Amino acid sequence: MRAISLATIFVAIAGYLVIWVASKGLTTAGYEDFMVYWSLFFAMTGVLDGLMQETARAVSTRRAVVGAPQTDTAQAGTLRADTALANTARAGTPRPFALTSYIALAIGLIALVTGPLWIGQLVPDLTGWGLVLIAVGLACYAFQATVCGLLSANHSWPIFAWLMAIDSGVRLALAVVAWALGWQLLAFLFVTVIGAATWLLILACSPAARATLRDRADVPTRPFLSRTVKAMVASGANAVMITGFSVLLRYTSGADVGPGALAATITAITLTRAPILVPLQRFQPALIVHFTKHRERVLRAAALPIAAVGAVAAIGGIAAYFLAAPLMGLFFDAAVISSPATLGWLTLVSGATAILMISGSAALAADRHNLYTAGWLIAIALSTAVLMLDYSPDTRAIWALAVGPSVGAAVQLGVLALAAQSTTRAPGRAKKTEA
Repeated sequence: MRAISLATIFVAIAGYLVIWVASKGLTTAGYEDFMVYWSLFFAMTGVLDGLMQETARAVSTRRAVVGAPQTDTAQAGTLRADTALANTARAGTPRPFALTSYIALAIGLIALVTGPLWIGQLVPDLTGWGLVLIAVGLACYAFQATVCGLLSANHSWPIFAWLMAIDSGVRLALAVVAWALGWQLLAFLFVTVIGAATWLLILACSPAARATLRDRADVPTRPFLSRTVKAMVASGANAVMITGFSVLLRYTSGADVGPGALAATITAITLTRAPILVPLQRFQPALIVHFTKHRERVLRAAALPIAAVGAVAAIGGIAAYFLAAPLMGLFFDAAVISSPATLGWLTLVSGATAILMISGSAALAADRHNLYTAGWLIAIALSTAVLMLDYSPDTRAIWALAVGPSVGAAVQLGVLALAAQSTTRAPGRAKKTEA
């Protein structure tokens, strides 16, 4: 996990630097368009992260069943029989990577068909290029999500870390080139999507990564696709709350907000959430695998991560209040710097979304896909309702990011707690009946 830790640090730094480079290389209006496009693309790739999560869960579960350890000689025959039965029963289960071609094609076509309805709100001067790039980028990212899920299930963390690092490194390098050469918004749109092709380089260079492409899921094709769709719906709401929140803010702000007017709020949202949520997003496959191993006591396994992100958010909020604005002043123009209070509160409430990510991973590992989806949909519905209130953009953003994720996490943890209590009481009732 050291490799992933180092990679997540690099990813966070690279993300900051790309945003900073864009703020220097583009006009205020162009910078706002880039930030919204950046948010939309990563929100949509967040939808596809459901494919990564379900692939990690399905392959990890199958490997645990088929590769179950034998405890003693008396049990050896039974376990060998069980393993043979599992192999026979699952011989026809799909390879997630093989199914990804169909998913990628569907995603690309959906983007192209629906794009004319929304692309004009994001990049009004580059609608054609913006739509083509986002469709190709999303189709490519579908394969990247699957490869990440396969690597996670196989505990191939160093390769996973290289994929993450190269993805962000390519974006940063091209952003610097675009800035140096004076290229404008189109170049930065290309920078946004280019990292989605990193999986091709990883597969070309790593025999171990190519070997994971043969792995199969734990269920047949139809249940796997059904669970994947549910995970994608939930991770889509997840992505709206994390990377796509800026898009939601623009859509709920109305036409009376002029070009560049939301630049400061969008920058504050992006920068204050990155230190907690970007690393947690990268660790989410590892969390799912960890919770899958401890599914019988998943709440206990989730307690420490929840406490940790809560403490980090609280400390980070205090630090942001005193330090964020002065630090931003060293790199950003005054037009995109929010007040110390806004920066502090946004950092603090990012902890609510982080807790929802952990509770959602626990629900997914416990094979409660509907609960996972419900928690995120509740969060996005409540956050959208708050954003439509008649307050300043900063106030609406802070309350939306506090209320929605908190209620969604409470629902998920509450249902998991009730399920755990029911499981604990069941043996007692059984013994009483036998007596």
